[in-house]
Amino acid sequence: MTRKLPPFVTFTTGPQLLIDEGLVESITPDGLRYIARKDKRWPFGDQPGRHPYVMVGNARTMETGVFLEFFKAGPPRGGRGPNTKA
Repeated sequence: MTRKLPPFVTFTTGPQLLIDEGLVESITPDGLRYIARKDKRWPFGDQPGRHPYVMVGNARTMETGVFLEFFKAGPPRGGRGPNTKA
C-alpha cells in the first residue's frame, strides 16, 4: 500500500517527511531554513523560475512533490555532523 503524502509541507513538517522518506538521516526545521536561505538551487521563492510559497495563515508552505524532488536530487549537505566527543 502506498502512503499518501500531504499536498504541502512547511519548514516544520518538511524535516520529518524527509526523514520518513529516507532522504536524510536527520534535519531540523532550522536546518531546512538554512538550506532555503543558502542553496542557490532552492526551488521556492518569489524569484522568476521558482515555485511560489503558498501562505496558510502565517506559515509558508511548499508543494510536497517539488520539495521531495529537490532532496532526491541531493542538495549539498552541511552542518558539523554528529558529536564525536562523548
